[in-house]
Amino acid sequence: MRAEDASGRGVRIVKDICRGMSPLHTASPPIICRDLKPENIMLTLQGHVKLIDFDIARIVSPGKSRDTVIMGTEGFAPPEQFGRRQTDGRSDIYALGTILNYIVLKKFPVEEIVPGKLGEIIRRCIALNPDERYQSVKELEGELEALYPGRNKYEAEGNGLSAGELPGWRRFLPPGFRSGRVWKMILAVMGYLLVFYICLDMDVSENGVIITGIRAISQNILVLLAQLAEIAVIFNYLGCRDRMPLLKLDNRLIRIAGYAVLELVFMVIAVLIWMLLDLFI
Repeated sequence: MRAEDASGRGVRIVKDICRGMSPLHTASPPIICRDLKPENIMLTLQGHVKLIDFDIARIVSPGKSRDTVIMGTEGFAPPEQFGRRQTDGRSDIYALGTILNYIVLKKFPVEEIVPGKLGEIIRRCIALNPDERYQSVKELEGELEALYPGRNKYEAEGNGLSAGELPGWRRFLPPGFRSGRVWKMILAVMGYLLVFYICLDMDVSENGVIITGIRAISQNILVLLAQLAEIAVIFNYLGCRDRMPLLKLDNRLIRIAGYAVLELVFMVIAVLIWMLLDLFI
């Protein structure tokens, strides 16, 4: 993965975690995870971020000088988590900075820190003094949003996020062209040409007799449109797949069955339209 790709992917993941952690940190009393690390971050097949393992999460107790139970993962947990003072939301922010650095470089900040503005954000996250860190996940999310605004291409391409949320004219590009990557566009062109060739060159028969002329052409075009509609759903064109709950489930077999049913529906619709047009041709 290229460095810029890793950076965009890391920022997306950390921004999503910030959004998920914000209700916990702002609860009364606040709830702190204390064990944020790559092993506890799961990505669904749709690219959604899920946090697991809250076994050592704790509720912040005003007035306490330190945590009652000292636990955490070395490398990701902040210094105060090992008995120096009580942990709070800024302790999770320390872990998020370490996680972001690890996603991009596969290294801990003590080994090497991401260069540039992103590295500055990470440095502030992992400051030894909690008062020098970002004071809330909302503040951290805002900094990351300023650096990687909106639904950038790393968030939208192939990560399960709605391509319909891409900015500007790019959202209307067909699947395979939205990311701007040459190899994807080449594969897309080859795939589209194959679909066009199969659909438009196939023979149409009725009662064993091959149909020609405008009736055959109309049926071929309808079959082509049905296949293009299926492709649009599979690749979430303009976010159409996001509106179909069955196709967003984590169970792969259910999703495959959903696509198969949808293909059947599209073909039935194509046949019905053809039968209707056949009355006038």
